[in-house]
Order: sequence, then C-alpha cells, then structure tokens
Amino acid sequence: MDTKVALITGGTSGIGLATTKKFLDEGYKVWAIGADKTKFEKVAEQLHNSDNLTLKQIDVTDKKAVELLVDEMVQEYQKIDVVVNSAGILADHKDLVDADLANIERTIQINLLGTIYVDKFVGKVMKQQGYGTIINIGSIDGVMANHESVAYHASKGGVHMATKALARELSPFGIRVLCVAPGWVDTGMVPQKARKFGEQLMMSHKLISAAELANTVYLMTLPEAAAINGSIVMADDGYASFKGMGILDIK
Repeated sequence: MDTKVALITGGTSGIGLATTKKFLDEGYKVWAIGADKTKFEKVAEQLHNSDNLTLKQIDVTDKKAVELLVDEMVQEYQKIDVVVNSAGILADHKDLVDADLANIERTIQINLLGTIYVDKFVGKVMKQQGYGTIINIGSIDGVMANHESVAYHASKGGVHMATKALARELSPFGIRVLCVAPGWVDTGMVPQKARKFGEQLMMSHKLISAAELANTVYLMTLPEAAAINGSIVMADDGYASFKGMGILDIK
C-alpha cells in the first residue's frame, strides 16, 4: 500500500508534536518542522527515533525557506498527502495600547502569514496532483473575544477566514481545506497560574490534552470526513458554545 506523507509545522512541540506522533502511529512518513533545532534530539527520542520521521528547521515566516522545503519534500516523495499548520505563538498579554508593535507583528507573521505561505506552496503541489488535505490550526479566539491579545485574536481570525477562502479555491481540484479550532489545550503555552481558570471554562472541567487534539486532526483526514470542507471544526469541549461560562457550575 502506498505510504502517505504529511508535513506538520510546529511539529516539535505542543499540539504539533502530538500530531506528529499520531501520524507516525498511523503509518505516515512525517516531516515535522520546528524553529528550534536544539529540541530535535529530544523530540526524536520521544518518537522512538522513527525511520518515518524527518525533522527540519525553518522559520515559517521565511517565504523562500518554505518554498524550498516543499520542493525538497516533493522531490523525495513526489507528493504531499496532508499538511497541518500548527506553528504558532501567543502574543504578550498586554492591552493593545500598551503592546509592543514588534510583538504584534511577529505574532501575525507566524500565526497567519506563516500559515498562508505554507498553504500557498503546498496548495500548488496538491492542485497539480489532484488531491490532498490542508488542516490549519485555529483557535476559539478566532470566533470569540476573551483575555488574549488583539494580535492573537486577529491572527487566528485571519487563519479561519483564509481557510474558508482557500477551500473555495482548491475544492474543484479534489483538495479539502479546513480548520481545527482548539479550546484550552494542555501544552507549554498555558501558564501554570492560568490552568485552574482554564479548567473552569471547559465543560469537562479539564484542559484538552494535546493527544486529543491530534486525534481530532487525524480524523479530519479520513475519507469518512469528506463532507467537512471549508469548515471551522470546534475542538473546544463546548467552550465557545457556552461562552466559557463554567457550564457545570450552574447546575
């Protein structure tokens, strides 16, 4: 059987690392992209030094580097079946009027433009091959406002709309484009002091595990999910539906 190939940005930490593990477990060859090469040895050990894993260091905001990476991947496998755009950062927790402009710009560059760059070059490949699945990682902050920064909200809202627009463009070529929007996920991005607050906003009163999110992402790649296209899949344990009101507390 033909081995499938996945490109996962931000694939060496958090949701991205869990997604890398899931796709490896499902028999994919995975190119996991990370910005910090010093983590690669530890990541490889966590993933049992899988022969199906390739670790690559690039900055997703570097357009040329992204293009060359995609070209290299196609030269190796002659195709890309799945891309998961998981690379992202949180902006400083400051009100807009007090925020550093460089931090705002960096947040939007990585979260939004980095996703668009990867989608552009992978989308071109998938259009030529006539199939593929693109999954962008969004956020509850792309659909509702909360305590996060204006920059983070803007970046994730942009990812959601870019997903819908790209799905319209690529759907005629057999390609699905969708977005998985997590709630509070148990990764290094959640400060310890914020955990209890976050847990109270989830219907299950616990943070979503990175593995649970990775499972959701993988499910979206299956043929059984063929009807899901151009959609924002809310993987948020009810947070957005109930506006994070601690639903279990009111019973």
